[in-house]
Amino acid sequence: MERKAEIAHRCLLLDKSEIARGWHLFELEAPLLACAEPGQFVHLRTGCSSDPLLRRPISIHYADAAAGRIRLLVQVSGRGTALLARSSPGEELDLLGPFGRGFPFLDEAAPALFVAGGIGMAPLFFAAAQRQRAGLPFEFILGGRSSAFLPPEEYFLDHGFAPLTATEDGSRGLRGLATALLEKRLAEANRPGRIHACGPMPMLTRVVELARAAGVPLHLSLESRMACGVGACLGCAVPVKVQGNIEYRRVCRDGPVFDGEAVCIGN
Repeated sequence: MERKAEIAHRCLLLDKSEIARGWHLFELEAPLLACAEPGQFVHLRTGCSSDPLLRRPISIHYADAAAGRIRLLVQVSGRGTALLARSSPGEELDLLGPFGRGFPFLDEAAPALFVAGGIGMAPLFFAAAQRQRAGLPFEFILGGRSSAFLPPEEYFLDHGFAPLTATEDGSRGLRGLATALLEKRLAEANRPGRIHACGPMPMLTRVVELARAAGVPLHLSLESRMACGVGACLGCAVPVKVQGNIEYRRVCRDGPVFDGEAVCIGN
């Protein structure tokens, strides 16, 4: 999706809940943003003054165009997101967006495999929900530190699917990393038609290695700190391969979703 002119939206916060330790789910009345595609994001002001100065990029976790609502999943990781977490229903939040290029090929018939690490679940949940509504096959792998830092299983079941889960402490699902589940899945004969992944860079590096070894097409949603969020400052640039050469692309404008064969991570 091509970027449109940057527009500020004042959106009413309808509901807020903590669905995992430090994970806050926001439901907003946002009819002009509810047309967003899975993988896009908004740039959100975190306070009422110039401190903090910079907005925060937040993936769109779900969008309901008919209802004119969106959901954002915010993980408290610093002062800005901590301020956001103190917001209350009835307040208005200042958003820019929707921005970025989303996940491609979500309407293809071949089975899709989503691999999420921690808060990387946010955009992938939206993508999986779209395939669920369309009746298209998919699997969802979710990894995290422990069960306390992941949404309860009922959160997914309410949307009609259940993820395969790995936790580092073994408190839910496999003891280990999400990439261990991915490696096991790719060793099976009926491989997925495409992988979509989002999470911390060490996880994505391993996902790239496994997908390339298995010959499965891959798309990555990259997380990055952003200053301007509109492609001007180049602070979120990442190296990609273009016709054999290394060039730099901006996560905010050219991403956040990139072809896993082009982005320069892994071997």
